[in-house]
Formats: sequence, structure tokens, C-alpha cells
Amino acid sequence: MKAQTAPPHPPVASPPAPAPTAQGPRLEISLADAVFIGLRDNRTVKSAYVARVSQKYDLFVSEQRFHPTALLTASTQTDRQGHTTSSTLNLNPTVSWLAPTGAQFQFGWSRLDQHAPGANQTTDLASFTVTQPLLKGGGLAVNAAPIRIAELQERINRLSLKSTVSNTVTSIVVAYRALLQTQEQLVIARESLKRSQDQMRTNQALIDAGRMAAAEIVQTEADIANQQVALLQAEQQRNSAQLALLRLLAMDLHTDIVAADHIEAHHVGIDLDQAITIALDGRPDYLSQRRSLEQARQSLMLAKNNRLWDLSLVGSVQHQSLRGSSAITTTPSAALPDTSGSLGLELRIPLGDYTLQQGEVQAATTVRTQEIQLEDLRQQIEAQVRDAVQGVELSWRQVEAARQARDLAKRTLDLEHEKLEAGRASNFEVLTFEANLRAADTQELSASISYLNALTQLDQQLGATLDTWKVGLNDG
Repeated sequence: MKAQTAPPHPPVASPPAPAPTAQGPRLEISLADAVFIGLRDNRTVKSAYVARVSQKYDLFVSEQRFHPTALLTASTQTDRQGHTTSSTLNLNPTVSWLAPTGAQFQFGWSRLDQHAPGANQTTDLASFTVTQPLLKGGGLAVNAAPIRIAELQERINRLSLKSTVSNTVTSIVVAYRALLQTQEQLVIARESLKRSQDQMRTNQALIDAGRMAAAEIVQTEADIANQQVALLQAEQQRNSAQLALLRLLAMDLHTDIVAADHIEAHHVGIDLDQAITIALDGRPDYLSQRRSLEQARQSLMLAKNNRLWDLSLVGSVQHQSLRGSSAITTTPSAALPDTSGSLGLELRIPLGDYTLQQGEVQAATTVRTQEIQLEDLRQQIEAQVRDAVQGVELSWRQVEAARQARDLAKRTLDLEHEKLEAGRASNFEVLTFEANLRAADTQELSASISYLNALTQLDQQLGATLDTWKVGLNDG
């Protein structure tokens, strides 16, 4: 019997190499390097640290509440009436100090120099006043409340920075693994194309030997064309993943960045109850909500105190001296000292002012709202952690199943190749099992990446991302 020969047909051309998006230098980095570069150069992290400058100064200003303050006022004036010229110099420094009990100390001194033809006079006036609130505005807790609120806000700001850095690290890790996945997908596409090309050469040999119909090679040619399309798609996905990672790292977008790590997925045992405890102790959002509740309680205390009567103990001492001469005073350089003092109570009772009660109602409402939000957030965190832990376990089962499916697909394809060479299998069956192996390779890759990302997301839910990556906040 005469061997069949394949009809002439145009060979399947290889696709043109796509122009790479990254035309700059090639840079291989590990995941740890990517995290380090991102924390150093990422613009979101930089902006968060810039904002901390003003936030720290806000706390510094609040902590100066019980420090003395001074004000210096000075003025000079010259008057001319006809041929007479007179001048006046006024100097008035004052010092104020708020004590932790609410007592207000104020010391003031003023000097008035008057110069005119035939009249030179200097007046000195020194005064010292003490006002101690007995109801409204009095007490250590009330006066320390603004500082306490500022300290709580500073803790919230630090937790916000931690959350920003943690989110950035998570984004970088996920982006790095996305690049790693597209690189491996590109390898799978190339190996699949190579196997299809090898299969075409095998088919051609079988046709030449008369053991396969010439028309069956068309199936292999179609498969090669499909693999070339898949290769181009994998190349584009790799380029997109490169750009996404470069943007997070704030690097030159022309850099040909390559993920150098290998995909290693290993099972990690997780204790659910311990995970929930870690989340409640370390989640920045939960800790921030607790600080916000404490701020609201401090504000409620101030609002209640603000409704009290304003009863204060007031004491003052004044000393005045007059030196010089004037048209009325005939004794030059006369010293006329004068000292006086007073002590008493001052009472102010607001009547018909509902804004004070309004402030207390609003503060009480805020406290209750914050308590509800804290409880809701606690339940939400527990649900998120439970879901994340379950997701990790299910992802690991998928990895195990995908690995087993890939091994079976590979063994099945090898057996089909042997059967094809022995004439006991069709080309269509081989191509089908080849497609199954490609799908199994892709499935195993996706399952491994998904499992690793599930662990990363669990770290995020636990508030342990920075601990896992041993990242310290440079926020001293």
C-alpha cells in the first residue's frame, strides 16, 4: 500500500516577538527587596510620614498647656500742639500661667513715660492676679482632658501610619506575586507551544510513515496557532504586572523588573481562637476605635463640667509708683508708691442658655455611638478573621488537589504519547490531553499564588503584617 503524503500547506509561522514595555536595564529582585524598596520610595508611605510632622507638632502644642506664656506690648506716640511737642512711651509685658488645678496666674507690668516741656513723668504699675475656679473649669481631670485627648489623637495618628504602611506592604507583596505568576504563566505558555511543535513533528513523521491520515495534522496546526495567541497574551499580562509593581515601588517604568523568587507554598497551621485574640490586640482600626471612644468620654466629661456654675476665687495685688515732675506736681523726682490688694468670690450663673445642655447631649450621643461602633467592629473583625482562616485552609486544599490533578494530567499525556506512537491513540486525543495539562499547570500555579496571598491577607486581618515582615515604623 502506498504511503499517504501530506498535501502542501503553509507552515505555522511563529508570532513576532512583542515589543517589551520595559526597555531599560534588567533588574532581578526578591520579594524582601521589593518590600524594602517600596517602604523607602513608595509615595503613599512618604506622604504619610510627611503628615506626621504636623501631627507631632499638634501634640507638642497641646502639651504646652501648663507652660507659662508671655505677651509684650509696646507703643509710642508724639503729639504736637502749636509750638509744644510731647511724647508718650508705653511698655506693657504680661505673663500668664494655667495650673493643673485650673488656677490662672497672671502677672502684668506696665510703664508709661510722658515727656513734655516742663513735665517728665514715669508711671509704673505692677499687678498679680490669681483666679481659681471652684466648679466650672476646676479640677485636675478637667484641665488635663485636652492633653489626654491630644495624646489619644497622637496614638490614632500612629495607628493610621501603621495601617498605611501595612496596606502598602500587602499591595507590594500581592503585586510581586502577580508578576511572579505571569512570569510562570509565560513559561507554561512557552513549554506548551514547544510541546505542540514537537507533536507536529511527530505527526509529520507518522504521516510520512503512512501511520496517520494527512488531514489530522490540521488539528495540530490549529493547536499551535492557539498556543501562539496564548503566548502573546501571557507576554502582555507579564508587562502589565511589571508596570503595576514598578509604580508601587516608585521606580523607572522602563526597568525590566523580574521577580526572582520561586513559588513555594507550604501548609501553615492556624489556631482560630488565637488568631482572633491577635487581631483584637493588633488591628490598627480596632485600636483606633478604642482610642476614639476614650476621646469621646473625655469630651463628655468636659461638656458636663461646662454646665456647672462659674464660681471662682479671685485674688489680686497691685503696686503703683509715680516718678518725675509735672506742671501740677511741684516736687521733682517725687516717689509716690501705692500698693493695694483684694480677695473675693465671683459667681456667674447662665440662665436660658440651652447650648450648654446641647453640648452635653451631643457628647453623650457621641459616646454611645462610639460604643456601638466599637462593638460592631469587634464582631466584624471576628467574622473577617474566621473567614480568612477558612479561606486559607480551603486554599491549601485547592493546592493539594491542583498538584494531584497536574501530576495525573502529566502521566496521562505521557501515556497517550506512547499509545500514539504505537498507533493505539488518535491525534485528537493527544491534543485533548495536552490541553488538559496546560489547564492543570495553570490551575496549580493559580492555587499556589492564591494560597500565599490568602496567608498575606490573613496577616492583614490580624494586624500582623509589619511583624511578619519585621518592619519597624521610623516614627520616633
